[in-house]
Amino acid sequence: MEVLVFSRLSRRMDALVSAYTHLGRFSGAVLVARGDRRLFAKGYGHADHEHRVPNTPTTAFRIGSQTKTFTAIAILQLQEQGRLRVTDPIAHHLPGYPHGGQITLHHLLTNTSGIPDYVTTDGFTGVMGTPRARRQLIDDFKDRPLLFEPGARMSYSNSGWILLGEVIERLSGTTYGEYLRQHIFAPLAMDRSGLAGGAGTAVGYMSVDGRVTRAPYLDNSNQDAAGALHSTVEDLHRWNRGLPRLLRRESLAELFRPHVETDGTGYGYGCVVSAGRVESAGGTIGFVSVSARYRHDDLFVTVLSNIENAAFSEIESALSAIACGEPYELPSRRVFVAITPDILDRYTGRYTMRYMGRTSTMDVTREGERLMVEVHGLVRTELRPMSETRFFARMKGEVELDFLANGEIALNWAGREVTARSV
Repeated sequence: MEVLVFSRLSRRMDALVSAYTHLGRFSGAVLVARGDRRLFAKGYGHADHEHRVPNTPTTAFRIGSQTKTFTAIAILQLQEQGRLRVTDPIAHHLPGYPHGGQITLHHLLTNTSGIPDYVTTDGFTGVMGTPRARRQLIDDFKDRPLLFEPGARMSYSNSGWILLGEVIERLSGTTYGEYLRQHIFAPLAMDRSGLAGGAGTAVGYMSVDGRVTRAPYLDNSNQDAAGALHSTVEDLHRWNRGLPRLLRRESLAELFRPHVETDGTGYGYGCVVSAGRVESAGGTIGFVSVSARYRHDDLFVTVLSNIENAAFSEIESALSAIACGEPYELPSRRVFVAITPDILDRYTGRYTMRYMGRTSTMDVTREGERLMVEVHGLVRTELRPMSETRFFARMKGEVELDFLANGEIALNWAGREVTARSV
C-alpha cells in the first residue's frame, strides 16, 4: 500500500509540473521529501536550450537570495565559535563604516539596518554585467543616507548581506566561498553547491509564450554574500536534513525565529517565517527558486528554475498540497485580449510599491500598442492585457496586475499580494 500511495503521489506531482512546463511556465528541477525519504525528484525542460542539455535533479541553478540563509548560518557558526555576537555593532568588525556604532550584525541579518539596497538603485542594471570587487559594492552604498534609524523598522536590503560577507572573511581568515565550502557544503556532501558559475550550471532565460531567450548577463561578483550561490535540489535536501550538524539547537532557533514582521510577513535570519513553515526564496537575473520546510509534517519542497519568470511559487504550493493530500489546481493557459491605446494611456506613469518593507519604483509606459513595465533593478518587460483592467507580466516569477479605479495597482506577485500607488 505504501508503494501504491508513493506512486500516486509521484504521478500527480509529475503531471502538475509537466503541465507548467508544457505551458512554458517552468524549466528547472523539483524535489519533495518527507524526512530523509524523497517522495519525488525530477528535472524539466533544458539547462541549456541552445544545446538541448536537459535539466535533472543534479543540475546546478543560481539560487539568488536563498544565499542569505547560508550567510546567516555562517554568522551563527562564528558566534558559536566565540568570534562575534550578533548584538555586536558592526564597528567592532568593520572599523570606519558609517554609523557603525549604531548598526549591529542583528540589524544586517534582519534587514533593519536602514542601509539602502544597492540592487534597486537606478544604475545597477547598467553595471551588473561588470566584475566588481566587494569593496566597490560597499562603496556604492556606504555613504548613502540611512533610510531610517537602525532597528526602527525593516526594509529588505541586499547591502547588509554584502557587509556580512566581509565580516565572515575578516573573522575566518578565508574567502566567503571557501568558508561555506569548508563549514557547510563539505560536511553535508553538498558537492554541487558553491559560488555560481562553471560547468554544469544551468543557463538563465526569460520565457514569453513558451519561447525562451537568454537573460541579460549578470556577473556573479555583483551578488556576493547576498545572492551568489548555486545549488541543486538534491544538495538542498541534504542541507535541510543536515542543519542540526551545522548549528546547535539554540542557534537554529535563532535562525528560524521571526525577529521582525512587516507587511504581514515574519522574517528570521535570511528566511521568511510563518506558522509551521520556513521559506528561503531567491530571484536573480535568469533564475528563481524557493525551498520550504513544513515543520509539523517534516516536509521539504524545493523548486529551482532557470526561467526568471517561472511560476515557481505556485508550483511549490501545489506540490506541498499534493504531499499533504490537500486540494490543488492544474495550471491553464492565459488568454490575452486587445486593448485600445487610449485605455493603455490611463495606466502610464510612475508607481511605488512596498514589499518586505522595501520601497521600489515601477514605471509603466506605452510603446505603440503595448504597455511596458520596468521595476528598478529588473529588466523592462511587457504588460499583457487579460481584460481592460487586468494585466499579466513575467518578471521575477509571474505577476498579475489589476489597475483599480482609485489609481492604485493590486499585484499578485508570485503568490504575494502587493499594492502599488501612483506617484
